[in-house]
Formats: sequence, structure tokens, C-alpha cells
Amino acid sequence: MRLRSYFIETWGCQMNRHDSELIAGQLRAHGLAPAVTALGADLVVLNTCSVRERPVHKVVSRIGALASLPEPPVIGVCGCVAEQEGASLLERSGAVGFVVGPGEVRRLGEALSALERGERPVLTGFDPADTPGGDEIVRASSTRGMVTVVEGCNEFCTFCVVPYTRGRERSRALAEVLTEVRGLAAAGLREVELLGQTINSYRCPVTGAAFADLLQAVAAIPGLARVRYVTSHPRHFDERLIATLAACPQVSRYLHLPFQSGSDRILARMHRRSTRAEYLDLIARLRESVPGINLSTDVIVGFPGEEEGDFQDSLALLEEVRFGQVFAFAFSPRPRTPAARYRAQVPETTKKERLHRLFEVSDRISLELNRQLVGSTVEVLIDGESRRDQGWWQGRGEDNRVLNFPKTGREALGDIVGVQVVAAGAHALIGERPDPSTLLPVIKRGAGAA
Repeated sequence: MRLRSYFIETWGCQMNRHDSELIAGQLRAHGLAPAVTALGADLVVLNTCSVRERPVHKVVSRIGALASLPEPPVIGVCGCVAEQEGASLLERSGAVGFVVGPGEVRRLGEALSALERGERPVLTGFDPADTPGGDEIVRASSTRGMVTVVEGCNEFCTFCVVPYTRGRERSRALAEVLTEVRGLAAAGLREVELLGQTINSYRCPVTGAAFADLLQAVAAIPGLARVRYVTSHPRHFDERLIATLAACPQVSRYLHLPFQSGSDRILARMHRRSTRAEYLDLIARLRESVPGINLSTDVIVGFPGEEEGDFQDSLALLEEVRFGQVFAFAFSPRPRTPAARYRAQVPETTKKERLHRLFEVSDRISLELNRQLVGSTVEVLIDGESRRDQGWWQGRGEDNRVLNFPKTGREALGDIVGVQVVAAGAHALIGERPDPSTLLPVIKRGAGAA
């Protein structure tokens, strides 16, 4: 079997999207070329997520749809569903040619060679000595680059499948991270996003450097305008890290900090190892040190045993903190996690009703916060054309808010430009370029940090 072209479909978080860049690099190194759509590809790779139940069903359904095409492609399953389901995916469908978990994605070339010999390989599991980095990567964006600094997780929250699908926490050497980031800056990328399931627990395995040290070193690299990072855990924030956020202008004034539940009783059942009071105290210290910081968060509704009073605690925390963006999910039991075996599972109708109420609150707050920006001028890094209109640009402000504005011909992809906010929705801002005589100087690609 000789494969000539590939197409990748990605579900899940930034880590999965970055894994797809790595998968693309491995496939190209093996001689495959990208196809425009799945219909024109010899190989379709499904890079999967199993953090919640619905994506697993979606992947299984997608396998069936691809297998029923008149000329079905070979299907490769990667990502967390691959690790979770393993060889059973081969049993479900003869169209699945290989299964490769996140811990073995760097062996994708071996899987392809085995496939060409008529085998159907399954590569899962983790090597504790393996750390991310040093790979062929095809970057999806010419303005922003993702860089893995921590893989896996040691937290073992009772609802979370990540320690089982991505393994235990493994930090990458600081020197390797800096080499990769310097390469991105030299290639003209303006922003890097550092990735890790619990990124602020980073500890260099060679020097012992902490995450604050890594942030300072990355922010000092010439050519970079912005540094972002996800995802942080409240219990791994210390005063030195907060001071670093305040002292480094290149570090984005955006922080994703999940609280998951506003109820201490539920937090204990989740094994979050932090309390509501500790979370609120951290938010206060962050806002004192970094004025104007834009906060986003994750919330789970309907966790086993959650009563109406627990849910009201979560709503009250939303009102008190006032997040710019909220990612909320109804609890779904995941294989191998303790919470899947908990009693007092919340009915699906109750979960949906609570999720709806939570989004009503979070969207109202996001809209109120965004409307406060109308009339201000925001420095926007242009990512590409807006999905709403090819005559518009889309970019993000330094605080990670999405902003769309009409093209003027004075700017280009990768520039950082001043845009005046003229309207706001709950999830994006609308802007226009000010008169040139009052315009902030355009920071052209390759002109250095903002």
C-alpha cells in the first residue's frame, strides 16, 4: 500500500492542534502531500479528544462516514481516543489502518511503514524518559506559533482523563524551548503560545528552572511581540510568577485559570486541592499586580453530587470575578476516572438546564466587559482575513480578545496595528482604523517586539 496524500481532522484543545502540526510534519517527512479535503486524500488522520464524552461519539461516527465513501481513505486515529480505545478501534472498522496515542505520535513514521507492509499497527503508552520537542512541525499559522513545554499531568483531578491518555507530567529542557522559540521568531512569527496541561508547574529537568524563569527567558527573545501560555492551575501560582507577569510587557495580559466549581464541597470531590477562598485571593493579587488582566476560566456543571446550592456558588463566583470568557461544560463520566464511579450522578436534564443558566450569566458579563472597551484603541496582531468578510481583517488584542475590522490597504498579515473599538459583542469586538494622522505606528512583521 502506497499512500501519497493526507488530510488531518482535529478535535480538542491547543495541545491537540499542536499535535496535528507535528503529525503533518511526520507525514510530509514520510513523503505524503497535504490534500485539500478528506475526499481527495489517501489517508485521513483523525486527531482525537476524549476529555468529554461527545467527541468520542463524534470520532466513531466520523470513522463510519469516511468508511462509507465510494473510495474510502485509509483512516489513522491519533490523540486521546486512540490511547483510550487502542486496538478496539481496529475491531470497530476495517477502514482504520493504524492507532497512535499522544505518547507515541513521534513514531508515526513507523506506523506508516508498517501500514505499507500490510500491517495495522497500534502504538500506545508512554515512555517516562521521553519529552516533547525536536520534531518536524508544519506550522498552521504564519503569525503565531505553539510550543509544548510540559506534557502530561500529575494532578489527577477526579473528572479528568488526561493523566491516563497523555501520561504523567514531563517538562522539557529550558534550552530546547528557547531554541525552538528563537527559530519561530527568526521565521517572522510575532507571538508564541507555550503549552502544558498544568503549565505553571513547569520545572526544567536540567537546571531546575521554574515557569517564571522560562517566561522571562522567552519574553527576552528579540523579534517576539507577545508570549501567551495555557493552562495554569491555581495552586501552582506563587508571588514570583505574579511578579514576572507584571514585569514583562511581552507577556500577554490574558490568563486562563480554571476554577471548575465555586463550591468547596465539590472542589474537594474533584481533588482540585485549592479552595474558593484561595482562588479569589489569587485573583485579587493578580489584578493588583497586573491591572486590566483579562481572565478566562473553565467550569464544570452537574458534577456528581452537585446540588443547586453548589451551582449557585459557581454563579456567584462568576459574578464576583467577572471573566472575559468562560468555557463551561456539563460533566460527562470518562473511562478510568474516579468521578465516573461516584454516586449521585446529576440527571442530564438538570445539567443542560444549569449549563444554559451559566452561559446566560457569563455571556452577559462578557458583553458588559467588552462594551467598556468601545472608544478605546487596541493594538491588534493581524492573524488573517475575518470569517465574516474577506474585506475585513481578524486579529487579537494584547489581552487575547478577538477583533474584526475593515481592511484599509495600509496593513498586512502579521502586522500589529492600532484599531479603534466601535462596537462589541459577547465574543468579539468590531473596530476601525483611526485616521492616519492619529494612528499608532504600524509594527511591520520583522520589526521587533511591540
